[in-house]
Amino acid sequence: MVSTLFDQVSKVQAGETLGPLSLEYTDYPRSSGWTLKCIIFGEAGKDADVACTAGTGANEFSLTIPAATTALWRGGKKSYVVEATNSDPTPLVYIAERGALTVLWNPRVTTAEMTILASIRAVIAGYAVDGQRTIVIDGIQLQYMNSQQLVDLEAKYLSIVNAQIGKAGGNGGVYRIQIHTPQDNCYAAPCYGPTLPNGGS
Repeated sequence: MVSTLFDQVSKVQAGETLGPLSLEYTDYPRSSGWTLKCIIFGEAGKDADVACTAGTGANEFSLTIPAATTALWRGGKKSYVVEATNSDPTPLVYIAERGALTVLWNPRVTTAEMTILASIRAVIAGYAVDGQRTIVIDGIQLQYMNSQQLVDLEAKYLSIVNAQIGKAGGNGGVYRIQIHTPQDNCYAAPCYGPTLPNGGS
């Protein structure tokens, strides 16, 4: 029986344990002395290098990549190889399988750019606290920027955050929101329906 990583996994949630997965390859049976390991490649090299353990069947292997490892992965595509090794009678190394995984962004992670984007939006909406209003970008505090500067910054940081999340990885990404600010500036909040506060239009 053949049981591959490709057959079982296409998407991985960063911050969650991957596995245990059962792997078995006809050409690399455990009963003949073969061992397996899975190598996950990221932008800067190896993101994981995990040895498989013995599975339940005579020729099965078990693969588990812990949450502590996947928690460090960024969203997007990652390539992988399953490497088969046998040292009897001489060292042999083959690629049993190669492919790609989609990594979904770890929802527990907040980057500095995400915090800045939230602050920009809070200033635009008029409900920013002091720590948000006084953030300095390009030498200017957010509270002293005009509306066009804030809109341009929002677009810039949306692009950065979406790149971090890995929008192509199936997370959906972050999108621009339409905010209505009343003329009297008594309050500001997102406008969700056709009727604007205070009967405005």
